[in-house]
Amino acid sequence: MSSRGLFVLLPVCAALALPATAQDWKGLGRMEGRVLDADGKPIPDVTVKLDLPARGGGTALKTDKKGKWAIGGIAAGSWNIDLEAPGYTPKKISVSLPAESTRIPPVEVKLDRAAPQGPPPEVLEAVKKGDEFYKAGQYAEARAEYEKLLVLKPDLAQNLHMLIARCYSQEENFAKELEHLQKILDADPGNAAIKNLMAQEALKGGLVDKATELLKTLDESSVKDPNVFFNIAVLFLNKQKNEEAVSYLTKAITLDPTYVDAYFQRGLVYMGLQKYAESKADLKKLLELTPTGPQADTAKKALASLPK
Repeated sequence: MSSRGLFVLLPVCAALALPATAQDWKGLGRMEGRVLDADGKPIPDVTVKLDLPARGGGTALKTDKKGKWAIGGIAAGSWNIDLEAPGYTPKKISVSLPAESTRIPPVEVKLDRAAPQGPPPEVLEAVKKGDEFYKAGQYAEARAEYEKLLVLKPDLAQNLHMLIARCYSQEENFAKELEHLQKILDADPGNAAIKNLMAQEALKGGLVDKATELLKTLDESSVKDPNVFFNIAVLFLNKQKNEEAVSYLTKAITLDPTYVDAYFQRGLVYMGLQKYAESKADLKKLLELTPTGPQADTAKKALASLPK
C-alpha cells in the first residue's frame, strides 16, 4: 500500500471512532401518545421531552388541544420521555421502539394534579416571628413583621391584611384597623363576615356612623348566628344608642325565639325608653324560659317596679 493510500484511510477510521452526534436519534421510526388528567380529560400544552440515551440526543414537543403528540423520523431504541405541565406533577416514563419499522400503540399517560405548594420557608419564619411578637403582647413589632411581608409577598395580601388589622385592634387604633379590613372587603365585596367584623370594630372605636353605614350594606339573610346581632346590639348599648340596640336585639330573637339574654337586655332597654308594655312582655318571656337564676331575679324586681 502506498503512503498516499494510508493517508486516505486514517481520517475514515478516525471518523468511525468518534462518539455519536446529536442527530443520531433520527431515523425512520414513529411514536405518538396522549396525555390526560386523572379524570381522563386531555391536557393541552404538555411539554413532552424525548431522549434516546444510547444515541446521545432527542427533542421536545407539546401536546395539542386534544392532549395528543406525535413524532416521526426517530431511531429505534429505549426512549426516555419526560412530561411536564403547569399545575401537574411531572412524570417520567420509558418506551421501547424495537425497530424503526415497528408501529407501537399510542403511549397514554395520566398526570396528577400537583399538591398545593405552601409558602417558602423564609415567609413561614417571618410569620412565626410576627406571631411570637403578637402572643407576647408586642403588637407594634408583630405588625412591623407582617407589613414587611406584605411588601415581599403581595400574593398573601388577604391573610396579611387580617393579621395587621388584628394588631391595630389590640392597639385600639380602630381607624387603621378598618383601613386594612377594607382592603379585604375590596377584594371580596360580598364577604358578610368581614362587613360584620368591620361594623363591630367601628362601634368599639366609637365610629358609629361608619358602623351604621356598613350594617346597612350587610346581607342579613347570610347571618345564621343570633350572637352576631346580639353582640352588635351590646356595642350600640355601650354607645347609648338604645333604639339601634333594640333593633338588633329583635333580629337576634327572630333568629332564635328562645334567646334569653336578648329578651333580658331588650326588656331593660324598653324600660329605660318607658315602653312599659313591651318591657313587661320581654321580662315575662324571660321568666317563662328561665324561671330561676340571677336574670330571673332581676326580671322579677323590674316587673314589680313597673307601673301597673
